[in-house]
Amino acid sequence: MTDSELVSAVRSGDSRAFNAIFLRWYPQVQRFLVSLVKDTTLAEDLSQSVFMKLWLNRDRLDPSKSLKNYLLVLSRNGALDVFKSKRNLIMADLATPPEKPSSDHTEFMAEVSEAQSRILHAVEQMPPQRKSVFVMSRFQHLSSEEIAEILGLSVRTVEKHLQLALENIRNFLN
Repeated sequence: MTDSELVSAVRSGDSRAFNAIFLRWYPQVQRFLVSLVKDTTLAEDLSQSVFMKLWLNRDRLDPSKSLKNYLLVLSRNGALDVFKSKRNLIMADLATPPEKPSSDHTEFMAEVSEAQSRILHAVEQMPPQRKSVFVMSRFQHLSSEEIAEILGLSVRTVEKHLQLALENIRNFLN
């Protein structure tokens, strides 16, 4: 059966069609996730989550659209969620002061503070639109789609501004 036929069958609750999709696409989804998260165990968990979401949202599937693209978008979003949660844990950890500051910690915090200052200075030097896109993305935690809608830009333009902003910061820090 084609992907389109399998999707149509899954929409109507056919678990055998779902199993066929799983067997056909699981290896590729898992490889894609391993390439993103660099952790086989985490990639396996995320892969299973992708297929669980596929089953739970089967009524929203569109047989005329690419199943491969749908699965890869679900995979990418799952990996991004992991990265965001890791970043939030790191930020929360950095925001919690130690009970007894050690000289190593004090030195580390001074380096972090210096790096933050340099990054903020680099952001201030950016062209206005790039700066707006970067601030909305990194400080206000808006998605590229949300930023594009707010600023009246294409998503691709927003992503290009983010890429250039990160290059500016890297260059500024080096």
